[in-house]
Amino acid sequence: MIDTTKNSVDAAHVEDVHLSDYLMIVQESWRLIAAVAACTLLIGALYAVVAKPVYRADVMIQVDDSTGSVNDALGQLASIFDSKQTASAEIELIRSRLVVGQTVRALHLDISAVPRYFPLVGSLIARRASGSTPASPLFGLKRFAWGGEKVEVTSFDVPEQLYDVPFTIIALSDDRFELHDEDDNVVLKGRVGELATTASGAVRALRISRLVARPGTEFVVKRASTLDTVNKLQNDLVIAEKTKQSGVIGVSLDGPDSQRTAQIINTIASAYVQQNIDRKSAEAEHTIAFLDQQLPVLRKQLDDAENRYNAFRNQNGTVDLTEESRLLLQQIVDGKTKLADLQQRRVELAQRFTPSHPAIASLDAQIKSLQDQQSQLNRHVENLPNTEQSALRLLRDVRVDTQLYTNLLDSAQQLRILKAGQVGSVRVVDYAVAQDLPVKPKRVLVIVAALVLGVIAGVAVAFLRKTLFGGVEQSEEIERVLELPVYASIPHSETQTRLSRAIRSTPAGQQYVLATTAPNDVAIEGLRSLHTALQFGLVDASNNILVITGPRPAVGKSFTSVNLAAVLASSGKRVLLVDADMRRGDVHSYFGVSRQPGLSDVIAGVALENALLREVLPGLDLLPKGTLPPNPVELLMSTRFKTLLDEIQARYDLVIIDTPPILAVTDAALIGRYAGATLLVVRHGRHPVPELLESANRLRISGVTLKGALFSEVPKRRVGYGAYYSSYYGYESVSE
Repeated sequence: MIDTTKNSVDAAHVEDVHLSDYLMIVQESWRLIAAVAACTLLIGALYAVVAKPVYRADVMIQVDDSTGSVNDALGQLASIFDSKQTASAEIELIRSRLVVGQTVRALHLDISAVPRYFPLVGSLIARRASGSTPASPLFGLKRFAWGGEKVEVTSFDVPEQLYDVPFTIIALSDDRFELHDEDDNVVLKGRVGELATTASGAVRALRISRLVARPGTEFVVKRASTLDTVNKLQNDLVIAEKTKQSGVIGVSLDGPDSQRTAQIINTIASAYVQQNIDRKSAEAEHTIAFLDQQLPVLRKQLDDAENRYNAFRNQNGTVDLTEESRLLLQQIVDGKTKLADLQQRRVELAQRFTPSHPAIASLDAQIKSLQDQQSQLNRHVENLPNTEQSALRLLRDVRVDTQLYTNLLDSAQQLRILKAGQVGSVRVVDYAVAQDLPVKPKRVLVIVAALVLGVIAGVAVAFLRKTLFGGVEQSEEIERVLELPVYASIPHSETQTRLSRAIRSTPAGQQYVLATTAPNDVAIEGLRSLHTALQFGLVDASNNILVITGPRPAVGKSFTSVNLAAVLASSGKRVLLVDADMRRGDVHSYFGVSRQPGLSDVIAGVALENALLREVLPGLDLLPKGTLPPNPVELLMSTRFKTLLDEIQARYDLVIIDTPPILAVTDAALIGRYAGATLLVVRHGRHPVPELLESANRLRISGVTLKGALFSEVPKRRVGYGAYYSSYYGYESVSE
């Protein structure tokens, strides 16, 4: 039976370890994360302060279903030329070139004229300036605007090839100005309020209606294509119906100048309302023109009908119609009037719709029905006596033409009254006002977002760095890669960090050996565990020489050599510590002694007794690196060096040799050939796997006996049981 409980626990443990690894990467990279977050926060804060504020202006427009009527009597008549407008259609009208183009031309938006500010911070300083007059120039820079400057250009005529080319307006005294081109040539001169023209040249005309500035202040003026300006303004407009099918439309625009932005959006609203009124008036005018054309025709028909009826009466006398004939006459007149009215409406609709439109089709059906009724009535008339038929037909023509002419005359008069009172089907509910507070940048939001993004970016950089350049962080991985044991994991020591700073800042004469300064430090406890491991690991070694090296500088090999020697000496062994890094070795600084004479001098011929420093610590002798030689490799390859090693290994229980990094120079490989064992110091998180493999390969190719590795500078949380390990070895005896 499979133990599913055990498998579940193991899986949970693996996941927990992975999560802890991620958290550890974040904790170990907190300085990098903090630096990235600080930089991002600084950029965000600078943007929040320096960014030009953007203000929003908006208007609210109501679209009525109909224009209404001047009075109830005219309401039905007004519906002849009014149709319900959808919000989507009105939105497109607001954004149309008809409306936006009028605004661009009215406000001269295709002309851009702004003060020249000092780069980066000039506009910020100008925005914070107070007072009704232009601010005094800072640092004597009179050409720049520092706050309070104003310019309004109402005309700037240049050829199309000079569109978007910047020109410079320089304010002079007495409301005068000069215009310079890009090469600083004077193009024209003029006075505020007057049209300045040139007979020849690139600029044809320039009119400045307002100029408030100190003499010498510069403004940048450009002329843009009117069509491009219209297109840009169309794209910048935000238009939407407030609530679906409410008929209320909101129009907004963002801009750097609150007053100018409000002026633009209000002008657009006014232009839209005016075009609506003009469109309604044009429809009414078109209908009135049509009626005016029909009135003379109907008047002539009426006169002809009256003349024929009068001639009939003069010839035949007055004919008394029976009750049936009078009723028939009334029905014919009413039907003819309705038929004429329907035909008139069809003519009007035919100008806007195709014959297949439902409205026209409906009228055609009604007209056909009335025509059929007229045909039936005419058949009844044919049954009357001839004299009565003639009198009835003539009287019918008079009454129908009279009714049609009167109705048409009344309609034309009523339409004229309606046109005079036309207000359109839209109105502005709320006009835009200049806002005091900008809508962006939202400074607090920008700063908070910059901080959050900075932290996220910092974490991402930390993981990216770990992925691309991160070194080995697990002793198990070292053992797997090198196929060698890790004899000890040496925790990071804050005390040693302080001692290292003291070595560089204080004079010689003092010792900075952690094993004697803080014998209970966690790093020293790690070296004690190394001492125990070496007792078993060096049993089969060919001699008592132990070489300590590393892949690169600053991995902790000298610290390990010094304190391991001190720990071994404190256990009663006779130990010799040799600084074989004749290029950059600093073992002597741990003991506060001079580096010479030393190893290089002994190899060169100085007696060992004259270079050896005895009892730097009880049981520990030191052979420093000595005089800096020009050729360390030649010294290490000499027979005198081999003779020296034979001599010292016979005198001591253990000889520890601190060597240069193996990837930097070949010294460690040359020395390691004579040693019974070599240990590779691997610093936590510093070495990618290829670097470790290359280090081991170089040593092995040179015939060095690489016994194992030491894992240095390991964070306490990665050693043993974390906090328990640290607190246990921080426990000291207390005297009663």
